[in-house]
Amino acid sequence: MEDTPTKPFLNRYQHWLLAALSALLLFLSFPNVNFFPVAWVALVPLFIALIRATGWKSAFWIGYATGLLFFAGLLPAIALLYPYANIFATLVGYLLLVGYTALYFAVFAALIKFVPIRFSGIFFPLAIACIWTALEWVRSWMITGFPWGSIGYSQWNNLPGIQAASLIGVHGISFVIVFFNASIAFLFCNRHQWRQEIRTLILPLILATCCFGYGAFQLKDAEPLKPTSDTTAAADAETLTIALIPGNISQLQKWDSDQFPRILQRYINLTYQAANENPDLIVWPETAIRSEALTGQWPLYYGRFSRTLRDIALPILIGTANLGETIDPAIGTYSKSDEPKEWKDVNIYNRVLSIAPDGQIHGAYAKMHLVPFGEYVPLADLLPDFIPNFIQFKPFTSGKTVNLLPVFNVKDNTESSGNGLGPPYQEAVLNVQDRTADPQKRIDIGVSICFESVFPDEFRRPVQKGASVMGVFTNDAWFKGTAFPELHLSMVPFRAIENRIAVFRCANGGFTCVVDKFGRITTPMVTPDTDQEILVTPVQLLSSTEREKTLYTRYGDWFPILCAIICVGWFGAQIVIHRRRDHF
Repeated sequence: MEDTPTKPFLNRYQHWLLAALSALLLFLSFPNVNFFPVAWVALVPLFIALIRATGWKSAFWIGYATGLLFFAGLLPAIALLYPYANIFATLVGYLLLVGYTALYFAVFAALIKFVPIRFSGIFFPLAIACIWTALEWVRSWMITGFPWGSIGYSQWNNLPGIQAASLIGVHGISFVIVFFNASIAFLFCNRHQWRQEIRTLILPLILATCCFGYGAFQLKDAEPLKPTSDTTAAADAETLTIALIPGNISQLQKWDSDQFPRILQRYINLTYQAANENPDLIVWPETAIRSEALTGQWPLYYGRFSRTLRDIALPILIGTANLGETIDPAIGTYSKSDEPKEWKDVNIYNRVLSIAPDGQIHGAYAKMHLVPFGEYVPLADLLPDFIPNFIQFKPFTSGKTVNLLPVFNVKDNTESSGNGLGPPYQEAVLNVQDRTADPQKRIDIGVSICFESVFPDEFRRPVQKGASVMGVFTNDAWFKGTAFPELHLSMVPFRAIENRIAVFRCANGGFTCVVDKFGRITTPMVTPDTDQEILVTPVQLLSSTEREKTLYTRYGDWFPILCAIICVGWFGAQIVIHRRRDHF
């Protein structure tokens, strides 16, 4: 029988077709598709192609093709930023980012060609998993870090499979998945000797079984999810009832200063509505309010905001971009004499403030890990002047310390009958106007602002300092209509599990919800597309008996670092041995 034209084509391009198949399967395992089981076999075609590749150069380009196709499908939101930036800049940024992240796939592919495949069957898949995990970890911090697309995140809906993140972090979950993929690929390539090589699957199967078994054991002890309407749970000393007010303002409106009065009034109206449900704390998202309204530089809007605080008599956590190295002890302290003479001399910080009902600022946290080319220009002093000017924004300054935000768990101890404001605000202040803060009920809240929440080693620092609950404040309106808001959300369950701490998420233009310490989303999602505009719910606090930190909280990325040390040690030893052989 003569070969059909299709067969020579498949034989000639089989490596590239396998690479493309792996890229497609990986893409399907991530948001928005979220078909997470496919990740457990997604890399098998790539690994088969790499095992059959003739040399490291060929492997490099096969790996690069896989990475290029995968990240091209995962990251188009970068190119779609053009309504807010120059279309040329966004397209170039997208292409550069895809090309850069694909390099890690390429380097991985080239390195495994230096691992002797004829060694013990289990050694080769184990080496593949170590190399992959080490490079994935390097990508999470190299050049400020970009962890999107780490394969462990594909499992964010697979709760039994990711509970081990409290021990080994998200990169440890990636290791288990890649180890399983590599073992299947190795067995397939040696299928003619399957009786001898079947043992290759034993260890990864045991490891995966242990991972799922540990997860099932942890979830067995988890409390049943309570109805979100059960706000009486806030009476428990171990919970705090929070009101999340995402606002969901479009990014184009946020940039329009003429829209600020309307935006502020929307947040105020929603806050009065939330106060009706008797929460302990109000939360506004990242950069929700202009700093001029807090400092008193804009007296009209400062008056509206300060009156709202007095009316609801509740503490508030609020995101704002403000000036200066230090924070005034109270809002409304602006003085013209404090105004900088030159705009270029101003340091702007992306902050979250903890403000008491009387306007006192109890704490502030400034974002430490800024978005490159979005919030600052890397190596700006070394670049030609036209590049920072082309980007056209005033860069932020990064914060220097991890600060917990203190709030006071205020409770209503009196019967009250309103304050005479009349509808619609009378009910909002009913039973709250006489609240007072009890210093004995101080609660320390850890904060992660937007981009910071994707870095597990940074997220754990407030927990180490004693945070009782973590909050993610973000503005995802930049990426409306793309997979990025859900990609961003998918990382929060891992942060909660890694540190065994509840996380509330207040997202303008994204997903607002609460995630418990087992990574379960315990509330309805509030998004720009839902009818629900606020979320009032109790959130679990770390009790005194739960203060023992997880292995990940204590030691961070110890597992991928161990993988990196093993890889460097092994490849270093091979180089030394090779040189000695050449010398003699």
